[in-house]
Amino acid sequence: MRRWFAFVLVLGFVVALAGALARIPEALARVEAFRITEIRLEGNRFLSSAEAAKALAISPLASTWDDLDPLEERVRAHPLVEDCRARRRFPRTLVLEVVEEAPVALVPNPALEPVDAAGRFLPIDPSEHGLDLPIITGSHDGAAHDLSTAERRLLAQELARLGQGHPELLARISELRLDSRGELWAQFWRRDPQGEVWDLPVTLRFRPNLPGDRVQEGLRVLSDAMTRFEGALVAGLDLRYDDQVVVRLNRAEGN
Repeated sequence: MRRWFAFVLVLGFVVALAGALARIPEALARVEAFRITEIRLEGNRFLSSAEAAKALAISPLASTWDDLDPLEERVRAHPLVEDCRARRRFPRTLVLEVVEEAPVALVPNPALEPVDAAGRFLPIDPSEHGLDLPIITGSHDGAAHDLSTAERRLLAQELARLGQGHPELLARISELRLDSRGELWAQFWRRDPQGEVWDLPVTLRFRPNLPGDRVQEGLRVLSDAMTRFEGALVAGLDLRYDDQVVVRLNRAEGN
């Protein structure tokens, strides 16, 4: 009987202690010394501290002991943020580690506005951040037209896909255009065999979802053509046809 009584006493003490420990953060959250007075951002390029603080919308009584999950969700709701992780830096600092949505292109709207890989507009000033990105446009019968949401998404996704497999090519693309037949025209700057950038661009024609090996094959053929046709500038590369790479010249030599 004494053993059972001792066991019950110990169990009661453990339960009471656990309950007390569980209430410690709640009690500390009311202590003035833990009021959040500083918010630090990590991993950001475009998101400002002021924008992050506005997205957090914390009260003046917010504490470093508060639950961090709701704060992370508020920051994730910002259009510039893909993911957010919050952590405490005692006594008064909240650290936000963010992964931003990366801009992949600029869209005339009518001023140039950046979009992410899903074609969503991002609240970024291109001139303020010096964005050097391809411009995506559409044309019907040679006349420019405003891109629909689906067209903008398609072009942005194509650029993001090219960037994953061929970042060196993406860095040289100045424009990607969608024509009325659903085919893509990319304008990119050439490099000679020594790696120098040439003055005139090459037009690359292809269809959406071009396989990566076809891109690599096309670049090899382009490099060979630039070496072979001395004095005859290569004007275009056409990868629309299966198992064919067509090089177009801007002189009478033909293709």
